[in-house]
Amino acid sequence: MKDHGFIEQLIRKGIDAKEKVNTEFHMLNHEQLNWKPLDNLWSINQCLEHLIISDGLRNTAIEKKIRQNFKTNIWENINPLRDFWGTVLVAQTNEHMKKKVKAPRIFQPSTEEIGIEIFSRFNDHIDNLIDHIKICIDADLDKVHVTSPISGFVSYSLRNAMTIIIGHERRHIKQATRVKKLSGFPS
Repeated sequence: MKDHGFIEQLIRKGIDAKEKVNTEFHMLNHEQLNWKPLDNLWSINQCLEHLIISDGLRNTAIEKKIRQNFKTNIWENINPLRDFWGTVLVAQTNEHMKKKVKAPRIFQPSTEEIGIEIFSRFNDHIDNLIDHIKICIDADLDKVHVTSPISGFVSYSLRNAMTIIIGHERRHIKQATRVKKLSGFPS
């Protein structure tokens, strides 16, 4: 089904995510952006890099559908678990999710310090994502299916693919905002 309102809502959320990152973090220095409360927790920059990597790979799946004129392959059409996977992944990447989910290795950010170029990379990433969402405005969001960048056995609707990305963006921006508010955050 075409859903112009849904697409417009996602575009607004993408723009909001970009504005939030630039407002909340752009004035921070290198030390603040790379500060981690504990070794096993991410810094603000790692949160942003994780989004660039993970949602960039998911966005590539959407870009592929655009290039293929929204054609769905045989496996995506017959996959008996596509609705299941879509529901699970939307729930796992939701911005309000309370349970921590370990990111797959392919989505892990760098363990090294990350420079301030992260902002231009993040802005380019969001702009690219928004451009792809805009192109999908007349696609059948529920009949077009994409394959997960993690596993070729996992597929879900284009609607779920975009919901996963935008929810995930907002979730980790909130995570980065929490890092900034923690005791011990460099001033």
